[in-house]
Amino acid sequence: MSTLIDKDLVDKDLAADTVLEITRVIAAPPEQVFDAWLQKSWGEWAGPPGVKGEVLQLEPKVGGKYKMVMHRPDGGTLTVGGTYKEITRPSRLVMSWKWEHEETDTLITLSFRSKGQGTEIHMRHEGFANADRRDSHNNGWTGTFDRLEKFIAR
Repeated sequence: MSTLIDKDLVDKDLAADTVLEITRVIAAPPEQVFDAWLQKSWGEWAGPPGVKGEVLQLEPKVGGKYKMVMHRPDGGTLTVGGTYKEITRPSRLVMSWKWEHEETDTLITLSFRSKGQGTEIHMRHEGFANADRRDSHNNGWTGTFDRLEKFIAR
């Protein structure tokens, strides 16, 4: 007995396991929200609650690099870096994302669009090795968006 497998369905299931998507509305214009991602102040609001980011390198241009150390409350650190792939102000930002302790890059695409008096940000973080790696980033990104909202409101 043979089993037919719909390759498109399998590919979609694999993609779902390796993609994290978050949409959030921030009460500020797109230019302000977009620009926050390309300034050293990024370290003030990146990561889950309790983490302090320290931006070590920031070259906000296509092909430019960034590097940030995340200082955890327990005293540990994690370093992340990447390359800017696309910068289309104020609507789209694409960058690679690689933790120093991991072998492969992932890709982050941020889309910004006006929504009422604010900005809708849609983040697509893709290329995780598996669903566990994807899920481990959900808390960090949710915290990042919560902290960004408070940072912009100041």
